[in-house]
Amino acid sequence: MIRYLMKNNAKLMGRNWVNVLLFAICPVLVSAVLISAFSSLMENYQAHGEFRCGYSIEEGSPWEASEEALKTAGQQGDILFIELEGGEPEDLISENDLAGFVKFEGEKYTIYRVSAHPTQGAAIEYFMSIFCDEMMNAGSGMKGDYSYDGVKLAVEYPSFVKAVDSTGYYGIVFVLYYSWCAIMCAAGLLTSEKRYGIRRRYTVSALGETQIYLGRFLPLAVVVFLGTLVAAMLNAVFFGTDWGNFLYVAVLFLIMTAAASALGLMFQSITDNMIITVILTFSLVWTMGFFGGSFETYMFSDHPEILKQISPIYHCNRAMVEQAASGSSSYFGSALLYCAGIIVICSLISIAASSIRRRGRA
Repeated sequence: MIRYLMKNNAKLMGRNWVNVLLFAICPVLVSAVLISAFSSLMENYQAHGEFRCGYSIEEGSPWEASEEALKTAGQQGDILFIELEGGEPEDLISENDLAGFVKFEGEKYTIYRVSAHPTQGAAIEYFMSIFCDEMMNAGSGMKGDYSYDGVKLAVEYPSFVKAVDSTGYYGIVFVLYYSWCAIMCAAGLLTSEKRYGIRRRYTVSALGETQIYLGRFLPLAVVVFLGTLVAAMLNAVFFGTDWGNFLYVAVLFLIMTAAASALGLMFQSITDNMIITVILTFSLVWTMGFFGGSFETYMFSDHPEILKQISPIYHCNRAMVEQAASGSSSYFGSALLYCAGIIVICSLISIAASSIRRRGRA
C-alpha cells in the first residue's frame, strides 16, 4: 500500500509543469541574471600585480614575533609590507602611495583601505584573513577589525577560498537556494488531498501516520532532488559552472533536498493550510539565504558570524562552493549534520502533529 502511495505521489508531482519550471528552469534563469550582474564584483579575486602595504606593530604586541613571517608571506602574495611609524594610517597611506595599512595593537589588528585602491584593499583583507587563521590555529587567538575610508567595521573572516567568479558562485548557490522551497513541489498534491477528502480515507485505512508521512516525504525529496540536479547540469552546460566532485555534489544535494522537504511538510502538518505554509517557508528560507550568502556572497558579507552559523544555507553554500573551488571543504560535515538534524526533528514534529489532528477527527 505504501509503495503504491509513494509511486502515485511521485508521478503526480513529477508530471506537474510548475514543478519542472520552479526547480529546473527558474534557478537557471536567476543564475544567469546574477552571474551577469555581479561578474565585475567577483573579478576582485583576480591577481593584479605587486603593491605596497604599510604596517605598524605596537610594542609588546604578540604580533612582533610574527613580523618576519608576515613580510615573507606577503612577498609570496605580491604584497610588500613596509613598516611605518609616527602618523595616522590614513595620512601614511596618502603620503607613501600605499594600497592599505595594517595596524597591529595588542592581540588585534585593523585594516585600513581607501576607495582609490579597491582591488588591492580586498587582496590585503583576504591575505590577512589567511595569516590570522594561521595565527589562530597556532593558539594566539588574534582577531581583526576592518576600516574603509576611515569607517571601522568588525569582521570575522571565513577560511580562504581559491579564485571564485560569479559563474562559480551564483551558478551554485541559487540552485541550492531554490531547493529549500521544496514544499512548493507538493503544493498541488497536498491541496488536492484536502479538497477531495483524501485524508479522511487515510484515517480508515491500515496506514499509520508514519507511513502516510513517508508516502509524501520520500517522493517529494526524490522529485526535488532530481529537479535540482537538472538545474545544476543546465548551469554547467550553459554557463560553464564547475561543480567539482559529482559524488560530493549528489550526496549533499540528496540530504539537503530531504531536509528542505521535511521542513516544508512540518509547516504543513502544523498549520494544515497551504497558504500559511508557503508564507512561513518563504520567510524562513529568505532569512536563511540572506545571512547564508545567497544574495551577498559570504566572502564579502559582514553579518555577525553567529547569524551565519545558524543558517543551514550558509553551511551548504560554503560546502558546495569551497568544494568546487578547492576540492574540499571543512563545512561538508557540518552541512550534512545540520540537514540530517532538520530531517529528524521536522519529521518527528510532522508525524506528531498529524497524529494529534487525526485523533481530534476520530
